Amino acid sequence: MSSPAPTLLQPWQACEFESFLRTALDESPRSQGQVATFAETGCAHSRFGLRLTLPTGAEVYLQIVAARPPDGRAEPQGVPPPRLRAAALPAVGKTPLTAVEHYLVGVLTARQDPFIRRVEPLSAANGAIPFGLNVTFHCGAAVCCYVAYVVPAGYSRPLGGPYPALHQV
Repeated sequence: MSSPAPTLLQPWQACEFESFLRTALDESPRSQGQVATFAETGCAHSRFGLRLTLPTGAEVYLQIVAARPPDGRAEPQGVPPPRLRAAALPAVGKTPLTAVEHYLVGVLTARQDPFIRRVEPLSAANGAIPFGLNVTFHCGAAVCCYVAYVVPAGYSRPLGGPYPALHQV
């Protein structure tokens, strides 16, 4: 009797990336804040996403979207992106959303995952959604983590509407 073939991870699928990013945040030695899934928080904005509670108490809701499927021609694994370090998130005052992006880039690149080719902050692209991440995989797939909502410390409701252009929270 043969054992079943091991299942190849597919972190470019939104559900698997949600688990992958949560694990990366939970296991990071530079962990800064609490993490919960949208399902755990009751957020119905999207099926997949994480709420990151920052050291200041502010909350950032990251919507996870599978942006592009694998192209089928590229190898699924390769050289991981270079490790990028980000400054610690502030424990008091306001936190720039670019600092949150850089923190997330640092957490993901520190894992040196062979599936990930590149991790880029959305703020550098000047696109329609101002903050978040674009994660490109060696297989050609891409996942986006959009900053869907921000809730400042002491507030119970999001400010700035969906995909806020606020620069700090």
